[in-house]
Amino acid sequence: MDRLKNFNSYKKRDFSFKKINFSKKYLFISIFFILLIIIIFYFIFNNNFKNGDPLIKMVSGTEYISGEQGQVIVRLQDNKGNAITDANCVLSLLYPDKSYFLIDIPMIPTSVPGNYYHPFITPEREGIYEEHIVCKVNQNDNILDLHISYSFHVSTGLNLIVEVSRAQREQYEDLVNRVNYLDSNLSYKMKDLDTKINNVQNYIDTNVMDKVSELSQNLNDVNASLNNSVDGIESRMNETMIENFDALYQRFRESYNAMASIFSGE
Repeated sequence: MDRLKNFNSYKKRDFSFKKINFSKKYLFISIFFILLIIIIFYFIFNNNFKNGDPLIKMVSGTEYISGEQGQVIVRLQDNKGNAITDANCVLSLLYPDKSYFLIDIPMIPTSVPGNYYHPFITPEREGIYEEHIVCKVNQNDNILDLHISYSFHVSTGLNLIVEVSRAQREQYEDLVNRVNYLDSNLSYKMKDLDTKINNVQNYIDTNVMDKVSELSQNLNDVNASLNNSVDGIESRMNETMIENFDALYQRFRESYNAMASIFSGE
């Protein structure tokens, strides 16, 4: 009986050991396959990276107003991120109705290596414009065509804002012009008034003041003449009064003497 128990216990331990060994083996196999997959993906990615096609991407903006200076700008670089400076790029632009606005216009390299651009004036027509650029790139003596399409928008809302702003600016400029006109006109009238006042002052100084001085001198002369006349009249009146008094006194004396003679009986 004891032997049977020991045997069963041994079988259980053996089974557990085999189970542990099987789990470790499964784990090692899984890790091996994961590493193998990683290595395969690394070689595939590295090979594709080394032999990958050049990249093209858009740089320019997408929102414009009518009549604005716009630019279409693309950037070219190889699969290592180095700028491609010897590409030939052409641009085509389509109206919102898909008719052509520009067709196969050569693009110009910018001062940034790898960037190519073309300037244009945005049309009056509002809506979404389609851009299409084709660049020919030399890679390992093979000419590759790189295509990219994009769009820009001539905005109704922005045009409305610009139109309102333009109208407000025109009203402001008209108001400023009117104020400047009134100011210049007022300044002119004030200068004219100053000129007239100066002319009047000069006339007064030149003519009236001389007349006033002459009149004052005449008045002084008249006053002096009147004073002299009054002095002469007063002197003659005094002399006349003294003479009359003396004559009257003499007559009164003669009358007195005559009366005295009568009463004395002489």
